[in-house]
Amino acid sequence: METKIYNIWNKWDPLKVCMLGNNFTPEFFDGVPAAVDKPLKRICEETLEDLAGFKTILQDFGVKVIQPELDNSKRFLEETRGVVKDYGRGPLQPRDYQLILGNQGYTLDTDNPAIAQCLKNYNPKTVQLPKQDIHTDFTSATVFMIGKDIYHQPAPTNSFTKIYDHMFRNFRRNTIQDGVGHTDGCFHTIKPGAILSLYEIENYESSFPGWDVCYLENESWAKVANWHILKNKNEGKWWLAGEETNDEFTYFVNTWLDDWVGYVEESVFDVNVLVLDEHHVCISNPHNEIVNAFLKKHGMEAIHVPWRHRWFWDGGLHCITLDLVREGVQQDYFPNRSDKAQDHRL
Repeated sequence: METKIYNIWNKWDPLKVCMLGNNFTPEFFDGVPAAVDKPLKRICEETLEDLAGFKTILQDFGVKVIQPELDNSKRFLEETRGVVKDYGRGPLQPRDYQLILGNQGYTLDTDNPAIAQCLKNYNPKTVQLPKQDIHTDFTSATVFMIGKDIYHQPAPTNSFTKIYDHMFRNFRRNTIQDGVGHTDGCFHTIKPGAILSLYEIENYESSFPGWDVCYLENESWAKVANWHILKNKNEGKWWLAGEETNDEFTYFVNTWLDDWVGYVEESVFDVNVLVLDEHHVCISNPHNEIVNAFLKKHGMEAIHVPWRHRWFWDGGLHCITLDLVREGVQQDYFPNRSDKAQDHRL
């Protein structure tokens, strides 16, 4: 059977093609102040190591991996050195501003141009959507489908309503209310009948009737040593172990790399997983016994993927990947659901 160039209908069919993010090399920061040089280069080096390890794991499971390309030539580094803020962040999180629905791919081309270009190189028929404000975009991190149902938050702008109305016309519409942010950082449908969720989100009776929900209670930043020291300096946006009292590093990140970080205090990365198939799921924390027991209950094995700097990048394993092809077809997982648009309050 011929493999479709895009084929995504849920989060658990066997993954066959995936985009994986990329990052700057340590040399990008040659010439920055001494107190900043070492931690930034460590982040870059260890992030690239973890990405390479993740790529190997994906390939071991038979997944074809594509990655955005970065110009790490000496000339590029010399031309951009010292103007980090003008280049924007690297192509690390393709999930944020690209969206795959069924057999069609979309890009907002808002974040890093290398991501959009990678997707267009993979499939020239990828639809280019109009640029939107980076803080109100309709993103793949807030949209997902399960068979004939699509789940999304309310349109951020009236101008975008017409766009997503066209994109979603072949699906049953389910609007998720209450502004839960990036849904993949709040809950995750890991297979039919099973959900990983934050403890704050409790009303699944209408959206996923009968599904088993694993609530990750008390997964707070109180568990992280010295978090309170840095939180007072960066408003809870990011964390790097060992650098809580490095004020020069904190100032540099807050001043020049603000677009690189998110708002990590609201994130629980044990929810932000990548499912390889109905029996295997990639996780970044192998020590959460609640998650481990839930996966075992549902016949799933946890595949540990080291991702050391998720607290700096504010992105988990789901954020740094983008499913392009899964081996499956569209099914109706809620056959008794009305075709009328549903409004769910999580």
